Amino acid sequence: MLAMTIILLISTTLLGGIFFILFRWAVKDGQFDDPEEAKYVIFREDETSRGGAAGGGKR
Repeated sequence: MLAMTIILLISTTLLGGIFFILFRWAVKDGQFDDPEEAKYVIFREDETSRGGAAGGGKR
């Protein structure tokens, strides 16, 4: 029972460390600079896939 507890403690500590490193990397990379921008990305991708014309028509 003690061996299983030690294994669980070590594995959770390693997983926590890995996720903390990934979080720090994302912050350094600028993933959280503008959280409000994410809701507008879908509209920009839609406009660029249609060639930029409003309403989807070709001009």
